Amino acid sequence: MSATANWIRTGIPGLSIDPETLLAEVVDAEAARQAYSTANPVEKVMILVARGDVADAAELVTETRLVEPQNFPMRVVDADVVRANGDPHRAIDRLRNLLEEYKDLPHESVLQQQLGVLYYTVGDFHAAVTRFKRALDLRLEAGDEQFRIEISRRSLEAAQAKASPVR
Repeated sequence: MSATANWIRTGIPGLSIDPETLLAEVVDAEAARQAYSTANPVEKVMILVARGDVADAAELVTETRLVEPQNFPMRVVDADVVRANGDPHRAIDRLRNLLEEYKDLPHESVLQQQLGVLYYTVGDFHAAVTRFKRALDLRLEAGDEQFRIEISRRSLEAAQAKASPVR
């Protein structure tokens, strides 16, 4: 069994989520390269961030947002680029502002999930649990794609384990 066999599937070939960090990483460079060649701009940003090409990801976000400033998925991955650039608290602020705009709308589950990841990365596991629970509930209610439900479920489990460590 490979070291990444237990990682969480992202829906993008070659990328999986590390169950310890809850961040996407490249697990198959060739599959990620092929996926990049046919990916939409948001997926390209996700692949670039996972590869550690944060400057290229930031440039693609900027180019896309100039043409489509209200592109919701790009606004979300923009926050991940900010996190990857070393400013997770600014990324949290951006997503919290987006959440005010999209609360009780179909995009809320995405924002709750991403906020959970950001809180997890800064060590606020209780806030992460709250966000992941909400994301999971919303995804289940909406009958979202199974891999997205699984991402929220596994993220919630990881955050709960960190929030309540066994002594």
